[in-house]
Amino acid sequence: MEAGRVCFVNYGPDYGKLCVIVDIIDRKKVFVDGTDFPRVVYPLRRLTLTKFKVPILRGARTSTLTKAVAKYDLKKKWEASSAYKKLATAKTRSNLTDFERFSVMVHRKRRAYALRKLVSVATKGIKVVKKAAAKVAKKK
Repeated sequence: MEAGRVCFVNYGPDYGKLCVIVDIIDRKKVFVDGTDFPRVVYPLRRLTLTKFKVPILRGARTSTLTKAVAKYDLKKKWEASSAYKKLATAKTRSNLTDFERFSVMVHRKRRAYALRKLVSVATKGIKVVKKAAAKVAKKK
């Protein structure tokens, strides 16, 4: 936890929004700001820290932060991260209809069945090779 550390809100009305830690108040609260996020005090338990760090000094103004975020190209890096992809997938799945959820289940079952079939064919081939090797070893 440091000034410039990028995080996203993991609970509440701002869920999923990206913000940057500007200052540290105490062990449990930080001062956050962002390009589309108000400058507020937030409890750490409602934030999930990311691996990204914007190069700013402690207590930086909003305009300074905005320039640093643009220079760091945070939006592009965030959209390439696995955390963003996970949040996007969860959001998409939460907006599915009953039929779409049913379709997802059916496709998942088909994919699992096809994978199981491939694995069984591959392991059966290994067993055949092992048996042949055992017969050759017995003959010698």
